[in-house]
Amino acid sequence: SGDILLDQDIEGVVEDSISSSWKSQGLALLQVECYLMLHSMVVYLSRNLNLVLLKQGFVATLCTSFFNHDC
Repeated sequence: SGDILLDQDIEGVVEDSISSSWKSQGLALLQVECYLMLHSMVVYLSRNLNLVLLKQGFVATLCTSFFNHDC
């Protein structure tokens, strides 16, 4: 009977670890999706900004001001 109890305990532990790993994987997936969404938004915005700024010739000055100053 001791062996049976041990087996059940191991199964329970394995199930717990599997469910927790699934939860952490789900969180990681959520973070990746959020990152991708933000990234695509940034790319989209920067493209539109670049088009506007290129017409006005501000891209170079913006780049130098961004890269030369510490945030």
